[in-house]
Amino acid sequence: MKLRRWGVAVFFAAGLAWAGPCRDADVVLEVERPPAVLGGAEFALDGDVLTFSEGACLEADGAELTAARIVYDRSAGTLRAEGVSGSFAGWAFRAPRLRGAGEALVLEAAVFERGDAVVRSRTARFEGAQARLEGVRARTPRYRFRAARGRLEGEVFLAEEVWSSPCKCGNALELAARRAVFRFQEDELVLQQGTFRFYGAALARPERLRLELDRPLDLRFPLRLSYGSGWNFGVEGLPLPAPDEAFGRWSTRLTLLAEGVGGAPVAGKTEALRLAVDYASGGRSLRFGLRPARSWDGASWRERVEPDVRLADGPLDFRIGWSRGLNRSVASFTLARTLDLGGLRLRPFARLAHEERTGLAAGAAGAVTAFERRAGSFSTRLELPFAAAVYPDAAPYAWGGGRLELAYGDGLKLRLEAYDAYGLPRYGYEARGARQRVAFEAGRALRVAVGFRRELRYDLAAGAVSRDDRVYSARLGYGGAAASWRLEQRRDPGGALQRADERWTLAAARAGNELELAWWRGWDAAWSPAYSELRLAYRPAAPDCAGGWTLAPSLGWDLLRGQLSRAGLELTLNDCCFAWTLGYQGVFAPQLPGEAAGHQLRFGVRLR
Repeated sequence: MKLRRWGVAVFFAAGLAWAGPCRDADVVLEVERPPAVLGGAEFALDGDVLTFSEGACLEADGAELTAARIVYDRSAGTLRAEGVSGSFAGWAFRAPRLRGAGEALVLEAAVFERGDAVVRSRTARFEGAQARLEGVRARTPRYRFRAARGRLEGEVFLAEEVWSSPCKCGNALELAARRAVFRFQEDELVLQQGTFRFYGAALARPERLRLELDRPLDLRFPLRLSYGSGWNFGVEGLPLPAPDEAFGRWSTRLTLLAEGVGGAPVAGKTEALRLAVDYASGGRSLRFGLRPARSWDGASWRERVEPDVRLADGPLDFRIGWSRGLNRSVASFTLARTLDLGGLRLRPFARLAHEERTGLAAGAAGAVTAFERRAGSFSTRLELPFAAAVYPDAAPYAWGGGRLELAYGDGLKLRLEAYDAYGLPRYGYEARGARQRVAFEAGRALRVAVGFRRELRYDLAAGAVSRDDRVYSARLGYGGAAASWRLEQRRDPGGALQRADERWTLAAARAGNELELAWWRGWDAAWSPAYSELRLAYRPAAPDCAGGWTLAPSLGWDLLRGQLSRAGLELTLNDCCFAWTLGYQGVFAPQLPGEAAGHQLRFGVRLR
């Protein structure tokens, strides 16, 4: 082999400390065009053609790679490689082929990966400390991208003629820009001179738009349209973008919603216009809203204006709202801060309130972790929550108890809670009723759960305990099938039963399809002597990304009257990006307290 006439440097690697993937190569060759270092355990020389096979490696322009084979042709000044994989500026890449001509190395059909980000390009050209990409396609957990060309420089990827979309497929919602800057260290994409399109129609042309790649989008569709006792229509949470805000992370939103418009006036019917502006940023939130409303009392309309004002900034919380129970405005000013003191979480507070009562209150709430132990698969934890308040014109109030959690792996869990109250709270902020709870779960494939909960609730205006709520439950589940029972009881402070609601349910789920059969029965002393209803509902699996439509029917049968009690149908149209829903629900024989006969229509849309 006559390597001297090549005019290149050849190093037999024994005894040398060569860096990069070629550090273990038996032979290392440094070439000038393209400037690179080649190596391998075996090589063959045929005239001006040098071939590295076993352990073939290459280092050039910040790129380090290995290949199934590397072929260098000195006379033609070309280099080619097959089965390439390596790294560049923190990115791992792979490609079926690499070619070198002149001063550059070019990957074909390259795939770059870094964390959850995947970038594909038709070609990737290494020049200096840069990688220039052509025909770029990329995907992150939240977005899809493509670009005509781009340049990878360490933590930053600069792209031109960019298109992006949060949709799984299709172009229903898209963001296009002349230039874009990906900052992968911050998981951020900044689009410059962009266009925001919805089904091809340009809705906005921001000069600068920021996307956060690692956070889920908050794309709540703001349009509202439904019909119950009247029409509800308008916008709720309509974003008002500010310069340099992240897309889907808008701090300011507008609500303008008409409620209960039209329809026959019946006792209790309310018509209203809700207007509100919300702002939230950096832990601060502000809401300013008004709700002019009128209600029909059977003879005339009663008009009112309901305020809805909230300000929260760190420990400060200020609110002005409307109480339907009191039928007047209420307000509160609160100072509270949460302190984490190791095994003690403490939240001291001071309040000035005009609610059921008017006055001052000061106190604290929190919890003490008494102990927490783990021994193999067995774990136990005891926590002691508490709350206390003092008032200048009333006796103090205190509440406290314990919560014990026992677990053995994932197959056995037991939770016990018991709390008691001393004195009576004056305001809802610190009010916590005496309660007990038991919850038990066992099994893995076959899972059993039983529970009991009891809680005393207050009438703050009267300053007394108003009711005793109790809930009993049991559930048996195996795979996608489950049977459950639930009994809810409401008693007066003396223990007399006022209301009972019992539900027996059989449910099955398979491949995204859900079927439920339920028997509801009970009675309410203030509303109805008894009700008994059988309900059947089916919800099909959502179609794949290609789109399609689904129908979700539901029926109810009154077992006491022997008639249809309710019927519903929900039509969902799916495209590659959105799910459009139109639902109908008719109530023909009211069953539950407060339920009235009538028809409801609702329209909705959500990002798939």
